[in-house]
Amino acid sequence: MANRTISGGPIAGTVTTFVPGSSWTDPAVGDLVKQSTSDNYEVAECTDTDVPIGIVRQVSDDSSVLTVELFRSGSVARLAYTGTPTRGQQIQASAAATVKGVASGGTGKVVGKDLVSGYVDVLFL
Repeated sequence: MANRTISGGPIAGTVTTFVPGSSWTDPAVGDLVKQSTSDNYEVAECTDTDVPIGIVRQVSDDSSVLTVELFRSGSVARLAYTGTPTRGQQIQASAAATVKGVASGGTGKVVGKDLVSGYVDVLFL
């Protein structure tokens, strides 16, 4: 019988820099972001039902540059959740820094829940 190893942890995605959208005045580490079409390399803060493309990992002192980990194929992100997401569901934003599970219309797939209490592990395909 083959042995099975469970990693139980995130696998980082690509990290790159973006600027926050002009109306976003309080970017913070852990905020989920969506693609903005207003300017080059610009992201906006997620609100309820947005499909996130990444998470803010660092903010410059003047809040003008964001280091964003992109949710890329093969990456696993550990994200705080609200509600009752289940394994196999896709995710959407519930608020700026939390996700909720949805049956479809989201991104990634929940592959682990509560390995760290209050967090889901999401695999991006």
